[in-house]
Amino acid sequence: MATDTEQVSSPRKVQIPGVVARAGYFIWHLLEMCLAMCIGGIPLILLFFIGAAKIGYPDLFQQSPELSVLVMGIILSLPMTAWMRFRGHEWRPTLEMASTTIILAILLVGLGWLGILAKTSLIERMRTLACPVMIIPMLFRLNLYTGHHASHSRRDTYAAIPAEEHSHHVS
Repeated sequence: MATDTEQVSSPRKVQIPGVVARAGYFIWHLLEMCLAMCIGGIPLILLFFIGAAKIGYPDLFQQSPELSVLVMGIILSLPMTAWMRFRGHEWRPTLEMASTTIILAILLVGLGWLGILAKTSLIERMRTLACPVMIIPMLFRLNLYTGHHASHSRRDTYAAIPAEEHSHHVS
């Protein structure tokens, strides 16, 4: 009995289970964003506080921990924004992610003013929570943060859709 099937040889590909792969992408995105924030933000923070010392505020952390935390929150958001835009993210998820450190700073200052947190602990809390707080917006956009970087931009998202279906969208 003869069959008309043809055997095609192809390189073997190892398939990672979907959930594991998606979790890996999620963790990779978080690490990537933490690295961008720290590599870009720490030198900027140091420059800011060196500059503050040069104009008469040699220990701004002690003199004004609230202002210091707010400045840190803003500065940490800058390299995050730059990196996410460089990687092709749309503005909305970029601003959601970048706002996490600013919102964290505002919350910490509020908790300090209410006496719930010691003002002397605000800097340490900011330092330890800046990366983990980014998980919050990531959980609201799992499809974005559990996939490949190619799916970040609207342009790439629409590439597979016929032009007439997305012509009303502006890139």
